[in-house]
Amino acid sequence: MITSLKNESRERPWALINLPPFPAVAMRVLKLLAREDMGLKELSQQIQADPALASEILALANSALFGFRTEIRSILQATTLLGAQRVKGIALTVAMKTYLAESFQIPALLACWQHSLACALLAEELAKVSLIESDFAYLAGLLHDVGRLALGMIKPMEYANLLSERHKSHADVFAREKELFGIDHCQAGRWLAESWKLPKPFIEVISKHHNAVDGKFDILALVNRSCLLADALGFATVSVASARKFEEIVLSLPERERRRFNPDPQQLAMSVAIKIHELE
Repeated sequence: MITSLKNESRERPWALINLPPFPAVAMRVLKLLAREDMGLKELSQQIQADPALASEILALANSALFGFRTEIRSILQATTLLGAQRVKGIALTVAMKTYLAESFQIPALLACWQHSLACALLAEELAKVSLIESDFAYLAGLLHDVGRLALGMIKPMEYANLLSERHKSHADVFAREKELFGIDHCQAGRWLAESWKLPKPFIEVISKHHNAVDGKFDILALVNRSCLLADALGFATVSVASARKFEEIVLSLPERERRRFNPDPQQLAMSVAIKIHELE
Protein backbone atom coordinates (compact mmCIF):
# COMPACT_ATOMS: atom_id res chain seq x y z
CA MET A 1 0.00 0.00 0.00
CA ILE A 2 2.81 2.43 0.87
CA THR A 3 5.37 3.13 -1.82
CA SER A 4 8.91 4.20 -1.04
CA LEU A 5 9.95 7.82 -1.48
CA LYS A 6 12.88 8.19 -3.88
CA ASN A 7 16.02 9.95 -2.67
CA GLU A 8 14.38 10.67 0.71
CA SER A 9 17.67 10.50 2.62
CA ARG A 10 19.40 12.90 0.18
CA GLU A 11 16.78 15.35 -1.04
CA ARG A 12 14.08 17.05 1.01
CA PRO A 13 10.60 16.58 -0.56
CA TRP A 14 9.31 19.93 -1.79
CA ALA A 15 6.31 19.80 0.55
CA LEU A 16 8.57 19.59 3.61
CA ILE A 17 10.58 22.66 2.60
CA ASN A 18 7.89 24.78 4.27
CA LEU A 19 7.87 22.71 7.48
CA PRO A 20 8.55 25.05 10.43
CA PRO A 21 11.92 24.19 12.00
CA PHE A 22 11.84 21.94 15.03
CA PRO A 23 12.84 23.78 18.21
CA ALA A 24 16.18 22.99 19.79
CA VAL A 25 14.52 21.04 22.60
CA ALA A 26 12.75 18.73 20.11
CA MET A 27 15.98 18.10 18.21
CA ARG A 28 17.78 17.34 21.47
CA VAL A 29 15.16 14.72 22.37
CA LEU A 30 15.31 13.16 18.89
CA LYS A 31 19.07 12.82 19.28
CA LEU A 32 18.43 11.02 22.56
CA LEU A 33 16.22 8.51 20.73
CA ALA A 34 18.97 7.85 18.23
CA ARG A 35 21.38 7.01 21.05
CA GLU A 36 20.66 3.48 22.25
CA ASP A 37 23.84 3.23 24.34
CA MET A 38 23.21 6.22 26.61
CA GLY A 39 23.50 5.62 30.34
CA LEU A 40 21.05 6.95 32.93
CA LYS A 41 23.42 9.65 34.20
CA GLU A 42 24.23 10.99 30.73
CA LEU A 43 20.55 10.96 29.77
CA SER A 44 19.71 12.93 32.92
CA GLN A 45 22.41 15.47 32.18
CA GLN A 46 21.20 15.94 28.61
CA ILE A 47 17.64 16.62 29.80
CA GLN A 48 18.73 18.92 32.61
CA ALA A 49 20.49 21.08 30.02
CA ASP A 50 17.02 22.39 29.17
CA PRO A 51 15.35 23.62 32.41
CA ALA A 52 11.89 24.01 30.83
CA LEU A 53 11.93 20.43 29.50
CA ALA A 54 13.24 19.07 32.80
CA SER A 55 10.51 20.92 34.71
CA GLU A 56 7.73 19.49 32.55
CA ILE A 57 9.13 15.98 32.79
CA LEU A 58 9.23 16.21 36.58
CA ALA A 59 5.64 17.50 36.61
CA LEU A 60 4.50 14.49 34.58
CA ALA A 61 6.57 12.05 36.64
CA ASN A 62 4.81 13.35 39.77
CA SER A 63 1.33 13.26 38.21
CA ALA A 64 -1.41 10.69 38.77
CA LEU A 65 -0.30 9.06 35.53
CA PHE A 66 2.47 7.24 37.39
CA GLY A 67 1.18 7.36 40.96
CA PHE A 68 4.45 7.39 42.91
CA ARG A 69 3.89 7.86 46.64
CA THR A 70 7.05 9.89 47.14
CA GLU A 71 7.92 13.09 45.30
CA ILE A 72 10.39 12.78 42.44
CA ARG A 73 12.77 15.73 42.78
CA SER A 74 15.39 15.20 40.10
CA ILE A 75 15.66 13.94 36.53
CA LEU A 76 18.18 11.33 37.63
CA GLN A 77 15.70 10.02 40.20
CA ALA A 78 12.94 9.97 37.55
CA THR A 79 15.22 8.14 35.12
CA THR A 80 16.20 5.59 37.77
CA LEU A 81 12.59 4.91 38.77
CA LEU A 82 10.99 5.03 35.33
CA GLY A 83 13.84 3.80 33.13
CA ALA A 84 15.64 5.47 30.25
CA GLN A 85 13.12 4.55 27.55
CA ARG A 86 10.16 5.81 29.56
CA VAL A 87 11.86 9.12 30.30
CA LYS A 88 12.69 9.47 26.61
CA GLY A 89 9.00 8.85 25.88
CA ILE A 90 7.94 11.57 28.31
CA ALA A 91 10.54 13.95 26.91
CA LEU A 92 9.37 13.31 23.35
CA THR A 93 5.74 13.83 24.38
CA VAL A 94 6.60 17.19 25.96
CA ALA A 95 8.76 18.31 23.02
CA MET A 96 6.17 17.36 20.38
CA LYS A 97 3.36 18.97 22.35
CA THR A 98 5.35 22.22 22.55
CA TYR A 99 6.10 22.17 18.81
CA LEU A 100 2.51 21.43 17.80
CA ALA A 101 0.79 23.75 20.32
CA GLU A 102 -0.41 26.36 17.81
CA SER A 103 -2.02 23.75 15.55
CA PHE A 104 -4.14 22.47 18.46
CA GLN A 105 -6.49 25.41 17.89
CA ILE A 106 -7.76 23.49 14.85
CA PRO A 107 -9.91 20.54 16.05
CA ALA A 108 -8.89 18.16 13.24
CA LEU A 109 -5.19 18.69 13.98
CA LEU A 110 -5.73 18.35 17.73
CA ALA A 111 -7.38 15.02 16.90
CA CYS A 112 -4.16 13.98 15.09
CA TRP A 113 -2.16 14.58 18.27
CA GLN A 114 -4.69 12.79 20.47
CA HIS A 115 -4.68 9.83 18.07
CA SER A 116 -0.88 9.63 18.38
CA LEU A 117 -1.14 9.67 22.18
CA ALA A 118 -3.93 7.07 22.15
CA CYS A 119 -1.89 4.83 19.84
CA ALA A 120 1.14 5.17 22.13
CA LEU A 121 -0.86 4.30 25.23
CA LEU A 122 -2.58 1.33 23.56
CA ALA A 123 0.76 0.10 22.18
CA GLU A 124 2.07 0.19 25.74
CA GLU A 125 -0.89 -1.90 26.92
CA LEU A 126 -0.56 -4.42 24.09
CA ALA A 127 3.16 -4.74 24.76
CA LYS A 128 2.42 -5.81 28.33
CA VAL A 129 0.75 -8.97 27.01
CA SER A 130 3.42 -9.63 24.37
CA LEU A 131 7.17 -10.06 24.33
CA ILE A 132 7.80 -6.42 23.34
CA GLU A 133 9.17 -3.89 25.83
CA SER A 134 6.32 -1.52 26.76
CA ASP A 135 8.29 1.76 26.87
CA PHE A 136 9.71 1.04 23.42
CA ALA A 137 6.16 0.36 22.21
CA TYR A 138 4.98 3.70 23.64
CA LEU A 139 7.71 5.56 21.73
CA ALA A 140 6.91 3.75 18.48
CA GLY A 141 3.20 4.49 18.87
CA LEU A 142 3.84 8.15 19.62
CA LEU A 143 6.03 8.52 16.52
CA HIS A 144 3.95 6.48 14.07
CA ASP A 145 2.02 9.46 12.65
CA VAL A 146 4.80 12.07 12.80
CA GLY A 147 4.42 12.54 9.05
CA ARG A 148 0.75 13.43 9.46
CA LEU A 149 1.58 15.88 12.25
CA ALA A 150 4.20 17.47 9.99
CA LEU A 151 1.78 17.86 7.07
CA GLY A 152 -0.65 19.54 9.44
CA MET A 153 2.00 22.10 10.32
CA ILE A 154 2.67 22.93 6.65
CA LYS A 155 -0.90 23.60 5.46
CA PRO A 156 -3.04 23.58 8.62
CA MET A 157 -6.46 24.54 7.24
CA GLU A 158 -6.13 22.64 3.96
CA TYR A 159 -5.04 19.47 5.73
CA ALA A 160 -7.70 19.85 8.41
CA ASN A 161 -10.32 20.06 5.66
CA LEU A 162 -8.91 16.91 4.05
CA LEU A 163 -9.06 15.04 7.36
CA SER A 164 -12.62 16.22 7.99
CA GLU A 165 -13.86 14.60 4.77
CA ARG A 166 -15.45 11.14 4.74
CA HIS A 167 -13.21 8.66 2.88
CA LYS A 168 -13.83 5.16 1.55
CA SER A 169 -10.47 3.86 2.76
CA HIS A 170 -7.02 4.92 3.93
CA ALA A 171 -5.84 4.51 0.34
CA ASP A 172 -8.17 7.36 -0.59
CA VAL A 173 -6.62 9.47 2.18
CA PHE A 174 -3.13 8.77 0.81
CA ALA A 175 -4.29 9.80 -2.67
CA ARG A 176 -5.72 13.09 -1.36
CA GLU A 177 -2.52 13.77 0.58
CA LYS A 178 -0.48 13.29 -2.58
CA GLU A 179 -2.75 15.71 -4.44
CA LEU A 180 -2.13 18.34 -1.75
CA PHE A 181 1.52 17.71 -0.88
CA GLY A 182 3.02 15.42 -3.52
CA ILE A 183 3.62 12.78 -0.81
CA ASP A 184 1.50 10.92 1.72
CA HIS A 185 2.01 11.14 5.48
CA CYS A 186 3.89 7.82 5.67
CA GLN A 187 6.41 8.99 3.08
CA ALA A 188 6.79 12.34 4.83
CA GLY A 189 7.32 10.57 8.15
CA ARG A 190 9.92 8.25 6.66
CA TRP A 191 11.95 11.14 5.30
CA LEU A 192 11.86 12.91 8.67
CA ALA A 193 12.78 9.75 10.60
CA GLU A 194 15.73 9.06 8.32
CA SER A 195 16.92 12.65 8.49
CA TRP A 196 16.80 12.41 12.31
CA LYS A 197 18.74 9.12 12.12
CA LEU A 198 16.16 7.29 14.23
CA PRO A 199 16.70 3.56 14.82
CA LYS A 200 15.42 1.31 12.02
CA PRO A 201 12.38 -0.09 13.95
CA PHE A 202 10.97 3.45 14.32
CA ILE A 203 11.47 4.13 10.60
CA GLU A 204 9.64 0.90 9.74
CA VAL A 205 6.71 1.77 12.00
CA ILE A 206 6.44 5.35 10.71
CA SER A 207 6.51 4.35 7.05
CA LYS A 208 4.54 1.08 7.12
CA HIS A 209 2.02 1.23 9.99
CA HIS A 210 -0.95 1.10 7.56
CA ASN A 211 0.37 -1.97 5.74
CA ALA A 212 -1.31 -5.34 6.24
CA VAL A 213 0.80 -7.28 8.74
CA ASP A 214 0.87 -11.08 8.82
CA GLY A 215 2.94 -13.61 10.71
CA LYS A 216 5.37 -12.38 13.34
CA PHE A 217 3.90 -10.08 16.01
CA ASP A 218 6.72 -7.54 16.06
CA ILE A 219 6.72 -3.81 16.85
CA LEU A 220 5.29 -2.97 13.41
CA ALA A 221 2.37 -5.38 13.87
CA LEU A 222 1.79 -4.12 17.41
CA VAL A 223 1.61 -0.46 16.37
CA ASN A 224 -0.58 -1.38 13.38
CA ARG A 225 -3.13 -2.96 15.74
CA SER A 226 -2.77 -0.11 18.26
CA CYS A 227 -3.50 2.44 15.54
CA LEU A 228 -6.62 0.52 14.52
CA LEU A 229 -7.72 0.18 18.14
CA ALA A 230 -7.29 3.91 18.71
CA ASP A 231 -9.60 4.57 15.75
CA ALA A 232 -12.17 2.03 16.97
CA LEU A 233 -12.22 3.53 20.48
CA GLY A 234 -13.03 7.03 19.24
CA PHE A 235 -9.56 8.51 18.77
CA ALA A 236 -9.56 8.48 14.97
CA THR A 237 -7.80 11.17 12.95
CA VAL A 238 -9.88 10.63 9.83
CA SER A 239 -13.23 9.00 9.09
CA VAL A 240 -13.05 6.02 6.72
CA ALA A 241 -15.92 3.76 5.69
CA SER A 242 -13.67 0.69 5.92
CA ALA A 243 -12.75 1.29 9.60
CA ARG A 244 -12.66 -1.97 11.59
CA LYS A 245 -14.59 -2.68 14.78
CA PHE A 246 -12.89 -3.15 18.15
CA GLU A 247 -13.85 -6.83 18.45
CA GLU A 248 -12.60 -7.57 14.93
CA ILE A 249 -9.22 -6.00 15.69
CA VAL A 250 -8.85 -7.98 18.91
CA LEU A 251 -9.69 -11.20 17.03
CA SER A 252 -6.90 -10.39 14.56
CA LEU A 253 -4.28 -10.57 17.33
CA PRO A 254 -2.16 -13.72 17.63
CA GLU A 255 -3.68 -16.32 19.98
CA ARG A 256 -1.25 -15.61 22.83
CA GLU A 257 -1.92 -11.85 22.83
CA ARG A 258 -5.65 -12.32 22.21
CA ARG A 259 -6.02 -14.50 25.33
CA ARG A 260 -4.22 -11.96 27.49
CA PHE A 261 -5.71 -8.79 26.02
CA ASN A 262 -9.43 -8.84 26.74
CA PRO A 263 -10.48 -5.40 28.08
CA ASP A 264 -13.92 -3.87 28.11
CA PRO A 265 -13.80 -1.35 25.23
CA GLN A 266 -15.70 1.37 27.10
CA GLN A 267 -13.44 1.11 30.14
CA LEU A 268 -10.34 1.04 27.94
CA ALA A 269 -11.49 4.15 26.04
CA MET A 270 -12.11 5.95 29.32
CA SER A 271 -8.70 4.95 30.68
CA VAL A 272 -6.97 6.19 27.53
CA ALA A 273 -8.92 9.47 27.62
CA ILE A 274 -7.89 10.08 31.25
CA LYS A 275 -4.23 9.41 30.46
CA ILE A 276 -4.34 11.72 27.43
CA HIS A 277 -5.71 14.44 29.70
CA GLU A 278 -2.77 13.93 32.08
CA LEU A 279 -0.27 14.09 29.23
CA GLU A 280 -1.80 17.25 27.81
